[in-house]
Amino acid sequence: MIKKLDGQFVVPGVKLGVVEEFMPGRGTVEVEGTVKTSAGPPIVPEEGSTIIGVVEKVQEKMAIINIIVVDGHKLQPPFTGMLHISNSSPRFERFMGDVCKPNDIIRGKVIDVSQRIPKLTTVGRDMGVIKAYCSRCGGELVLSGRILRCTLCLNVERRRLAEDFEAGGNVPS
Repeated sequence: MIKKLDGQFVVPGVKLGVVEEFMPGRGTVEVEGTVKTSAGPPIVPEEGSTIIGVVEKVQEKMAIINIIVVDGHKLQPPFTGMLHISNSSPRFERFMGDVCKPNDIIRGKVIDVSQRIPKLTTVGRDMGVIKAYCSRCGGELVLSGRILRCTLCLNVERRRLAEDFEAGGNVPS
């Protein structure tokens, strides 16, 4: 006799039963006689995780970040994180717009997950903006000496850059 579990909520990695009781179906696999969900445990931002994210919104003292990569693993869909100005740079920054702007791609570290939204920092040589876009025309910003200049409209802007900004920062596609 084949048993079927309908309507019960399970998370990846939970043992569902043994093959004598259940037949593996869609979303499950048989591993050494045990029926399990086919996906591993979910990837979520944890304290100490390195993230790559896209800046969604910038306010005066904070930015909302769509986290797309956690410790090298791509997330689908993205998590939302928060970068406060006090955690954005080793030096004093007056406005968040001097640190990052919408659509920029940043590398950061998760420093707190006790609230609903993970808190991030970009303090550190390898942390900060790894790819930047012009706030006027949307063109790519390139580093020319110590100045960020738009390749299309030649607008000059300021950002908190990661050390490897010039190399493109290994931005995932």
